[in-house]
Amino acid sequence: MRRVPLRIAFFGPLRPVPSGISDYCEELLPYLAQEAEIALFVDGYEPTNLLIRRQFPIHDYREFPQQHQAHPFDLCLYHMGNHICHAYIYETLQRYPGVVVLHDTVLHHFLGEYLPREGGLAAFLTAFPDEEGRSLLRRRRAGLWSHLDHFLYPGIGPVVRASRGIIVHSETARQAVLRAVPTARVAVIPHHLGPQRSPYAHLPQEEVKRRLGYRPEHWLIISPGIVTPSRRIETLLRVFADLLREVPQARCAIVGPDHPAVRVADRVHEAHLDGLVRVTGFVDVPTFQSYLLAADVVVNLRYPLAGETSGGLIRALGAGKPVIVSNVGQYAEFPDDVCLKADVGHAEEAMVSFFLHALARDPALGRRIAEQARRYIGDFHSLEGSARAYLEFCREVLSSPVPTPAEPPLGPEGDVRAVIGHIREEAARRAQEGAPWQAAGTGAIQPS
Repeated sequence: MRRVPLRIAFFGPLRPVPSGISDYCEELLPYLAQEAEIALFVDGYEPTNLLIRRQFPIHDYREFPQQHQAHPFDLCLYHMGNHICHAYIYETLQRYPGVVVLHDTVLHHFLGEYLPREGGLAAFLTAFPDEEGRSLLRRRRAGLWSHLDHFLYPGIGPVVRASRGIIVHSETARQAVLRAVPTARVAVIPHHLGPQRSPYAHLPQEEVKRRLGYRPEHWLIISPGIVTPSRRIETLLRVFADLLREVPQARCAIVGPDHPAVRVADRVHEAHLDGLVRVTGFVDVPTFQSYLLAADVVVNLRYPLAGETSGGLIRALGAGKPVIVSNVGQYAEFPDDVCLKADVGHAEEAMVSFFLHALARDPALGRRIAEQARRYIGDFHSLEGSARAYLEFCREVLSSPVPTPAEPPLGPEGDVRAVIGHIREEAARRAQEGAPWQAAGTGAIQPS
């Protein structure tokens, strides 16, 4: 028997809002709409996605109270992230509790911009309760502040306490929510893999490289996403400069918007890597995916974390690319045969260097890791599965007041894991000993 579709009020950024969450929402919406009646509420703009405009009724969020009173929605679904574009969502979810998709478990960047204009001391003490808020306010007033404080004071408490349920994309994020509010109802729904939109998806990798201005023999490293300080770009540039001595055909592209605290083009120039490292700035999703298709390896380092799951990382793994990530938080949750994990701290640079050399010297290893990644993402990160899990959780929230914690998703075992484990142990050992890559033998790496 077919269930009555849920009537959902959907609050989330959409293009032209320049956010990865906008892409996430636009990809998810058509799948949710297969079993739900959805109305979109935005902050005073017209979405640019023609398909979204044709399929969904779109309203200014200020109209929501009147519409909800006239024809009540079953549930509000809010997409909350660590950016000021979510201000209207933050305000509405506290007046009309619903299910909140918490894309970041650190909201301090958002709150640092939002709170001063909304009430000073009282607002700080609401978002950061008790002595934490007073200590934070004293430090800010005294100028004793650094960007790392953003990660020490996450500020998610008001959002979680106001919600009827929380959706996150990783077990690490679930634990962060429960530390803030132990009684919260939290579901882990992995970040979906969006559809392939590159115009070059039907072409072989060598031709995609040509279309992007590279030669087929270039060994291409891609670093995708917004270039925030946590992206470890200076580490990547140092490792890349060293790699060129062994792999002169290597090239690198940093694909994503710059950040004023990084000024990535200046960093490339200072490293004397002009012409070898391309800085694209913002690109649309089809172009972004084209770079991933052209890549021989993707480097997605992030530390410290704001609880986010990188959509670019999911796209890279789903495209079947070997990926190097930081071995921390939600990135450490991926199975060891799906990506290469570099420890944060003193060993980071040596491990990233070791991984890049290993992949450049042994293309078969990269292909094996890439195939494991493609299968894993296909099994656990599909749009269809994500939409089903969303709607099941929404129905659970509506039917039961008792939180039922979700179990983290499990991943497949694979024969690549032994090889990856051997490589990680060797890289960590060399980092401790300070041994250069040149000390390695010339053959392909094998498990001991």
